[in-house]
Amino acid sequence: MSQNIKKGTVLSALMWASEEFRSAGIESYRLDAELLLSEVLKISRVGLYLNFDRPMNKDEKERFLSLVRRRIKREPVAYILNRKEFMTVELYVDNNVLIPRPETECLVEWILKNVQIGSESRVIDIGTGSGCIAIALLKYTPIKHIYITDVSEGALAVAERNIKTIVNDKQYTRYLTSLMDGINEWEFDIVVSNPPYIKRGELKELMPDIIEYEPRLALDGGERGDEIITKLIAEAHLHLKKEGLLIFEHGDDYNIDEGLINGKYELVHKGKDYSNRNRFVVLKKI
Repeated sequence: MSQNIKKGTVLSALMWASEEFRSAGIESYRLDAELLLSEVLKISRVGLYLNFDRPMNKDEKERFLSLVRRRIKREPVAYILNRKEFMTVELYVDNNVLIPRPETECLVEWILKNVQIGSESRVIDIGTGSGCIAIALLKYTPIKHIYITDVSEGALAVAERNIKTIVNDKQYTRYLTSLMDGINEWEFDIVVSNPPYIKRGELKELMPDIIEYEPRLALDGGERGDEIITKLIAEAHLHLKKEGLLIFEHGDDYNIDEGLINGKYELVHKGKDYSNRNRFVVLKKI
């Protein structure tokens, strides 16, 4: 065990972990060290700075060392802690689901600002993963019931756990399926999705935190990156009511094929993420 952590104070442990992470090439080395140490000590990150001289007992040091070793192997902090914040809500996450990103918050924020969702609106979240989009809509709009789908049983289990924990006064219907295959519900007001959109050839270029731990099914968008999106556009059209909206996230180099939407959809909006990159599209069924 490192001499720094053997010293046993909060400050020495924090400094040691930060340096270990920095040496391992982890960009958020200080933040990650703070998050993991906060977890072990059951205090806030601010609390760490108020307790720099506090001694750590043997169990705390061993627990912290264990978490640091996991992070050095590039396991994401969200999986280590089994939680991730999205739209100010803390979600349970594990390696069955993609870790929610701020980019997806941009999509949700656009919906909340620009779409009238009533208590009886019919909304379906395709490829729900952790349920982050569905839960944000259930929490921040009057909608009483939402539909969720995923090709992964493990992902649906995570989404259901989060719905029951965070918005247990709301209802949902689940479908274990690819996109909208086999769904016998129609006339949706909104179809929303964060589908896989990474080009298959670019997967190997992703950080090890992503490609070695996050589910490949949630990342792989086919050879061109738009394979799943193309299917989604076609299937959603069959299930949307007239003037219903299809809203989906995409890669920053995605250009919608006009042939897919001509005579079927009107392009309503091209949305950007916090880095001002093209990130989502809003289509209205004609």
